[in-house]
Amino acid sequence: MTIEQQYAVALHELITAHSDKADEYLQNLQKTLAAKGHQKLMPRIFAEYKTILEKKARTQRYADVTPESERTRVLLELYRTLIH
Repeated sequence: MTIEQQYAVALHELITAHSDKADEYLQNLQKTLAAKGHQKLMPRIFAEYKTILEKKARTQRYADVTPESERTRVLLELYRTLIH
């Protein structure tokens, strides 16, 4: 796991736990990076953060059972039963 990913995961965990303090966490992250001389990491941290959010949204979307997916599952099950 790269340092950008570590920062992004930590930021995501903090924001999901306390979403009302998101601005404060971003300001603190910026100050921390400035103190360490790592300001160049900020765009990559946000890119990793966006990746985490997209992954979470996709996981949720595919976990939801829709009528179409349920119908497809039943049809596949019937097809497999007929073949054997």
